[in-house]
Amino acid sequence: MNKTGELPLILDCSNCGVCCFHMGYPAFMLPRAKATAEEIDQAPHLQQLLANGWTRQELLDGHPGESHWHNLPEPLKNEWNEFVAGYKKTEELDGKCFWLDPETNLCKHHEFRPNVCRDFEAGSSECRQWRRHFSID
Repeated sequence: MNKTGELPLILDCSNCGVCCFHMGYPAFMLPRAKATAEEIDQAPHLQQLLANGWTRQELLDGHPGESHWHNLPEPLKNEWNEFVAGYKKTEELDGKCFWLDPETNLCKHHEFRPNVCRDFEAGSSECRQWRRHFSID
């Protein structure tokens, strides 16, 4: 931090990785199977999706997921699925993303990162909040 207590402005993610300190694993929006009208009417988790802004037609049509998941090589999908199946939330927040390289603080598979990672901007207010939380300057 500088003399005024402000975090310095960063323009890239070099040697930072703070946005990955709380993800646990890459948060892909996975494909969702099509639901039937009966399932939509009876399943509480589908009712919750409707309450959260999904439309009935979206549930009937299913959800294709994000293109980055579909482009992920099978070995990385398998690694992701195995990790997520055994994932236990044990630290404050969710813990570091398992794709985060501990030596470089960069993503090991940056070209395949999900939308949530692509949307996170270096130097944004969210970036500064996480840097402040983890005392990264």
